[in-house]
Amino acid sequence: MFLAVCVEPHKHPEKQQDYKVWYLELDTNGRVMGIGVKTREELVKSVLTNFQKTGDTKWRCFRKDSEQSTKIEVFDFIGMNTFENTHFGNLPTLSEFQATLDALEANFEMRSIA
Repeated sequence: MFLAVCVEPHKHPEKQQDYKVWYLELDTNGRVMGIGVKTREELVKSVLTNFQKTGDTKWRCFRKDSEQSTKIEVFDFIGMNTFENTHFGNLPTLSEFQATLDALEANFEMRSIA
């Protein structure tokens, strides 16, 4: 399972839909097995491939100001709410997520290198 935790929006306002999603890869017990980044196109491909193979997207996300993760659905990519920073909801930005990690004293830094 994959858990989208933050978004890295494109710096140019006209390319708002060209975002990157940072995610955690979880095992069946909910333990973190890896951290990764996918472009919107890679995320859509993963969602569609998983859905085609298993009938489930295998993706969830933690939206801003939410206490529970929600499932990312195939139909989320058909339209986009103009008030959200991804096609499936409003995620914390990379810097907002890092601030959360800092508050937890996780001693872990996530930052874009490219």
